[in-house]
Amino acid sequence: MPSREVIAGILQSGRQAFTQGHYERAINLFRRVQEGYPNAPERSEAMLLLAQALEANGEAASALTEYRRLAGEFSQTPQAALARTKIPDLERQLATIRPPVVSQVVGVYVRTSGIETLDERELVRLRQSGTNTLVVEVARNRTSHSLPGVFFKTDWAPVLKDRLTTLVSVARRQSIQVWAAVSVRRMDWIDSTMEWSDWRYNPQAAEVRRADTLDLLHPAVPEYLVGFLTDLAAAGAQGVLLIADPPSGPGDGFSPHALRRYEREIGQAIDPSRLQLAQSRDRMGYAPEFWRWVGWKQREQLKVLDGVLRAVRRVYPHLKVAMEVHPEVVTSPRAALAWYAEDLLDLRRFRLDYVALPYFSALDSWVNKLAESVSGERLLLVVESSEARRAKSAPLPAGTGLIYKEKSEPIGLTNQGR
Repeated sequence: MPSREVIAGILQSGRQAFTQGHYERAINLFRRVQEGYPNAPERSEAMLLLAQALEANGEAASALTEYRRLAGEFSQTPQAALARTKIPDLERQLATIRPPVVSQVVGVYVRTSGIETLDERELVRLRQSGTNTLVVEVARNRTSHSLPGVFFKTDWAPVLKDRLTTLVSVARRQSIQVWAAVSVRRMDWIDSTMEWSDWRYNPQAAEVRRADTLDLLHPAVPEYLVGFLTDLAAAGAQGVLLIADPPSGPGDGFSPHALRRYEREIGQAIDPSRLQLAQSRDRMGYAPEFWRWVGWKQREQLKVLDGVLRAVRRVYPHLKVAMEVHPEVVTSPRAALAWYAEDLLDLRRFRLDYVALPYFSALDSWVNKLAESVSGERLLLVVESSEARRAKSAPLPAGTGLIYKEKSEPIGLTNQGR
């Protein structure tokens, strides 16, 4: 924990901003103490000041939520006594308000192209429809018509426009969580001269070439991801969805760092040209050395991500994390390991709040098995618009979250889902 003087300074700055009418700044400062320092004795005071700042800023519903939390978590403090006097007034003021649904995620996935449409009127409509979570793509990669960058304040990437901070503020007034969707393997704004890129084996040319994805095993990449995701949490995102696209395919991962590390740890060099016995991957024509290699690769990549998330959560301990995987992790585990470097058994060992995967009707018979594997309410199904009606009527396990999104283009996430 930082010194008491640091926390006192943050609270003093928040009080000053509150007195001057700069409520948004005050809210951010009080929330920084409340969420960033869970063991601080000043946390109850920060929670009360946060509730008062939200109320002054016209965010009555969010203020009521904070007063309720304060009364429940710090019931014996003077701040809780004051909160209990405020709760009935706000409940009368907001006669129809109900505590947000937290036992099940009901979300809407919004791509970067739709982020500008998320004004307060749209969020009110979504909340009335039962939505309690927005999953928003906050990073855009390079296309023929646009430059890469992000939609939140950070020093780790070019900022196209800070939309996330405003969106979080508006969403809180509707008791909606905002999660940020990002890929940790594709960040086109990173300068190629830094040589952080992964290397991919090209069987036609029988050589290894640079790829347009990041090498998660490069020594500098984890530090970069910690800074990037910490700024994302600082911008107000309550959760992060780690997108599974692009996956680490069977030809990926052959960077110099990975090859040296593999040889050092396994005691055997790896030759990419000797790993595939057949051209058709549907026949799973891989040499025994391939399975040793791909198992090692996916475990090492997971360890990197776990270390990154642990570092971010030391600053933002309440940040939720969901990891997207492909349906093959349950329908064909061997294929998932070969094609995407994904293994559900290994994934369960890491501190993830949710496991997310695309939903389609053929998956119905597997959902219960998957829910048991990831412990019930940790399962999220990403439902494209064409499957929405089917998903609503499907016999899903209790607590299974649903995130609705428009159909992706031009290709779906998974071979089985195309």
